[in-house]
Amino acid sequence: MKLAVWDPDEPFRRWRDALVQHASELSLAIEVVDAAADPEAQADFALVWKPPSDWLAGQMGLRAVFNLGAGVDAVLPLMQRALPGVPLIRLEDAGMGRQMADYVAEGVLHAYRRMADYAALQRQIKWEPLPLAPRGGYNVGFLGLGQMGYAAARRVADMDFPVLACTRSGEARDGFDAPWPFYPLARMDEFLAQTRVLVVLLPLTAQTRGLLDYAALNRLPKGAHLINAGRGAVVDTGDLLDLLDTGHIASALLDVFDAEPLPASDALWRHPRVRVTPHVAAQTLVGPSAAQVMRKIAAIERGDRPGGLVDTRLGY
Repeated sequence: MKLAVWDPDEPFRRWRDALVQHASELSLAIEVVDAAADPEAQADFALVWKPPSDWLAGQMGLRAVFNLGAGVDAVLPLMQRALPGVPLIRLEDAGMGRQMADYVAEGVLHAYRRMADYAALQRQIKWEPLPLAPRGGYNVGFLGLGQMGYAAARRVADMDFPVLACTRSGEARDGFDAPWPFYPLARMDEFLAQTRVLVVLLPLTAQTRGLLDYAALNRLPKGAHLINAGRGAVVDTGDLLDLLDTGHIASALLDVFDAEPLPASDALWRHPRVRVTPHVAAQTLVGPSAAQVMRKIAAIERGDRPGGLVDTRLGY
């Protein structure tokens, strides 16, 4: 059994060593192949991050493709064109939930404690303590609540901020203990109107692309804050900048963008109310990810349905 790895961001040897170790623990006999070094090698399974379409299309015997990350929008169109019917499987947390919770918690506290305002005062050399809003009325709204969003929402709730959520169905996933108000996307305006800090963790689909345009973002209360760690194309950047300039949105913490790396000419780099991070809110960890992939392969070998199977109709 062969597993091909295509990951331009991580040395192949790290993946090979971790995958072989966890395969041995599960009594799986597997050969791990460096797809970049040997693109002609045919494999039974592939572990990929933004693979070339011609390489993926040339893998004729794949039984499943594992995506290195929670979002699958970069690989799903390739799969649908080149490998229809081959299962696409995403990672489920694999150490990313805690990272996302850290990232979102920092962003919420930065907004709540008015750090963008204090940065502006520092530039003006002004010593001016600012009033603090009551925490009990400072709603943090999660737009999208998958596994990483759930981890982040739990952390924010543990910090005594009121949490509310908006998802496609308007319901929590099975197995989630989420005792917060839920809204379906059809009632997103009502959800936004109550949200002081909007945390965007939606996947990128036909339904979510450009979802947060001027009209939607303007539904947020004046002085609201935005954290986007889902997908850049969910937010209309031009409309966001307009609302930041008017002060309707007080600040934005952005980890994802339409084009990555974010071009040096982009106005987001220089906006005083925007913080930019380079898609690091929840980074893929080799060890936990390798262990999870091997468990999923073991499940497939047993004839079981692996967790994280992507519904191609929904796009996640």
